[in-house]
Amino acid sequence: MLELFIHNPWLIIVCLALLIPICGIVFGTVTNHRLQMRKAELHAGLVQEMLQRGMSAEDIRMVLEASPKNAAKRCHTQSAYGKESPAQF
Repeated sequence: MLELFIHNPWLIIVCLALLIPICGIVFGTVTNHRLQMRKAELHAGLVQEMLQRGMSAEDIRMVLEASPKNAAKRCHTQSAYGKESPAQF
């Protein structure tokens, strides 16, 4: 096997060029899957806690509909002073 790479050193570059994107795709897929699992766990825990507190199904539905689905996308950071400029000293 090593003889193949010794006689054809360009194969090392080709193998790396194929291996690196494949590793990136696998890493991204696994990370996305774990993120979705964690979101589902948090959602189920929230519903279970609300049921243990004795909330009705209608109350639970209202809470879940009121929670933002894409809070991170809609969150905009603002400066500490808001729209006003700080006082000049």
